[in-house]
Amino acid sequence: MADGSSQSGFNFPRRTLASALRPGEIVVDFFAGGGGASEGLRMALGRDPDVAVNHDPLAIGMHSANHPFTHHLPADVWTVDILREVAGRLVGWFHASPDCTHFSQAKGGQPRDQATRSLSWVVLKVAGRLARHGLAPRVISLENVKQILGWGRLVAKRDKVTGRVVRLDGSVAAAGERVPRQEQYLVPDPRHLGRTWRRFVVELKALGYVVDWKKVRADDFGAGTDRERLFMIARNDGQPIVWPEATHGTEPKLPRVTAADSIDWDLLGSSIFDRKRPLRPNTIRRLLDGARRGNWPAPYIDALVALRDGTTPNLAVSREQAEEIAQRFGHHAGLVMAVGSGGLARPVSRPLPTITTGGAGASPHYIRPVIVHKHSSAGGRGARPVDERIPTIMTAGAGYLAEPIIAPYYGSGSGTTGQPCSKALPTVTTKARFGLVEPVVVSTCNSSSSGVRLSSDPLRTITTARGGDMAVAEPILVEYHIDILYRMLVERELFNAQGFPREYIIDRTADGRRITRGAAIRMVGNSVSPLPLAAIARANLDALDQRLAVAA
Repeated sequence: MADGSSQSGFNFPRRTLASALRPGEIVVDFFAGGGGASEGLRMALGRDPDVAVNHDPLAIGMHSANHPFTHHLPADVWTVDILREVAGRLVGWFHASPDCTHFSQAKGGQPRDQATRSLSWVVLKVAGRLARHGLAPRVISLENVKQILGWGRLVAKRDKVTGRVVRLDGSVAAAGERVPRQEQYLVPDPRHLGRTWRRFVVELKALGYVVDWKKVRADDFGAGTDRERLFMIARNDGQPIVWPEATHGTEPKLPRVTAADSIDWDLLGSSIFDRKRPLRPNTIRRLLDGARRGNWPAPYIDALVALRDGTTPNLAVSREQAEEIAQRFGHHAGLVMAVGSGGLARPVSRPLPTITTGGAGASPHYIRPVIVHKHSSAGGRGARPVDERIPTIMTAGAGYLAEPIIAPYYGSGSGTTGQPCSKALPTVTTKARFGLVEPVVVSTCNSSSSGVRLSSDPLRTITTARGGDMAVAEPILVEYHIDILYRMLVERELFNAQGFPREYIIDRTADGRRITRGAAIRMVGNSVSPLPLAAIARANLDALDQRLAVAA
């Protein structure tokens, strides 16, 4: 296979990396998806995985673009011949991220699928088969939702009134009717919570592994989301399992990465007012709650209350109010909210909520307060972020009265441009001559200077003749409007928050196929945050001197 060095579809490492594995060891990643776990292992181990397996061709395509030295298998994990793929090589690290959706509490009371919940058993299948040939993985890692600790058998849901079996479509079985297993509405059996998980751990220990697990938050290790996942580590090399200390948090740790760090502030969104499809009442209530807890200025609170109550919001504010709002908000204001999962609005100064695989929870809503000029067009154009200085704008828009300026008659280079007269005079030289420029009102049909008046003077008598037409050649003082812009976070922002490198390829596969926004969001929702796994892998690697001793 060509190395692809001239292939723009690949994301080659930006620097030469030395492997932190023992000599001859390889890395295998099952349920590899778009490459979150593989990226985390590359950060720690200094190399791409050798083998990556996933059933989704687009996910494997994204993985291939970013991990060009990996052998990719677009296959069901149960069908992989692991002995053929490792080809006699020792597996130093074997990672698996089985589908978590049928363990996740986001499922609520929805039916569960037994086959999906059983995917973790493939870890035992791979480890057991390799062990029988003397090739057992030295370290195994598994990532899933914390609810996998309650992994147990499923039973048919029962109707509360009749006690009969409920079908997948919600109907209740007739008296004495036997409903086939595949048609039953399956839910976890509360009498057997955790039984299968405990058996899974016992089976790993029977293969010679020590096993431990821990719930880990991604933002503790530099990701911009508070996503919490369970990580399990199993190793058979006689070394202890080590859990890394959090690197981010309160001092003296590094500050947490916030939603604001992941957001593209040039993408504004559209107004929440006068929408073709009004926001849902619950969304408005959550917005109002977040704005109140975030101590938003009164005009925004009042407008949200009016929107909630179905009355017309008053959006007009004075220049003084606009500037006070800008000063109060400071740097990058806004809220993020995972509406689909029922999450409350939170300020962008905190990490993003957990990114999931579908619905509004996958792409959190982003709400930004702005100041809009009265004559601005709709759709966020002309909106000003509240932390930016209110600009001077001519009569086409709304601005505030500009002060006179001082400008040189001639000259070039730095220091020769006009500046407000409130600033110190530029350097005076033997040739320097400066002029005072003041906003004026002129008659449009008068070519002489006699028709020019200072803006501080009264206007001339206005007549019906052409000579009476007036043109304003100054900024004018008009109202400002507040607005609240609303949009979904785009896929790049979500990958940023999840802890992927900014250059990670998310819009195409290695062979040039386009990855749609929906597919990319699905992949980031399914992904492992690279940073926690990187920290876990580093903590469980051999010390350098031990690797050198093994090599010798």
